[in-house]
Amino acid sequence: MIQYSMSTKLICGKFEEIDLKQKIDLSFLDPPDNEGRSYKDYKDKIPSKLYNQLLEKWISKACQITDGPVFISFAEKYIPIVENVILNNKINLIQRIWWYFTFGQANKVRYAPCCRPIYWLNKPTIYPQCIKIPSARQIKYKDKRAADGGKMPPNVWEFSRICGTFKERRSYHPTQHPEKLMERIILGHSKEEDMILDAFVGSGTSMFVCERLKRNCIGIDVSPFYINKIDETINNRK
Repeated sequence: MIQYSMSTKLICGKFEEIDLKQKIDLSFLDPPDNEGRSYKDYKDKIPSKLYNQLLEKWISKACQITDGPVFISFAEKYIPIVENVILNNKINLIQRIWWYFTFGQANKVRYAPCCRPIYWLNKPTIYPQCIKIPSARQIKYKDKRAADGGKMPPNVWEFSRICGTFKERRSYHPTQHPEKLMERIILGHSKEEDMILDAFVGSGTSMFVCERLKRNCIGIDVSPFYINKIDETINNRK
């Protein structure tokens, strides 16, 4: 375990096996998609039955230990599995969100995949004033009837994937969520000094965003390699 303060730390281990004692205000899950990607210290291709069981463990545990919202980002093909987990465990589904990639993935024989489901679960806590965006009434039409502060974003979130040429790209990890996407979740569903849990911290994006937004964060990953890389990045930013 690497600890930076009384309440912000990195933990190396399996999320389903770690006993967390801290109060968690917001959780984010982005587990591996079981598609054979080249992760360090983790085999991203296990039997489907086992992976589905793990999905249930991860989602159920996150909802049990989190006082506020739980967000899970997952591959589209697992929608039926995730929906069954929600139904069978009586988990509160607040809203289905779609992350639309403005820089899609090429495909020669199928329609190019350009979106990923993100489900908002557990608790409806939200701070609209922190995530409102300008409306067409404000910008395009200069309409005086436009609501002050803008409007709530739609449930289709438009953010580019993080490509190799992007400044925020961290080459040590094969997948990475955009900081702007994580910022919307963290700003919209937590307050300063709240405790954020990232159960599959991977590239460390949530840690860096929490640091900037004055949130505490627990980052968990099974890979010592990624834990050390995140630690190095955090120390280099100081």
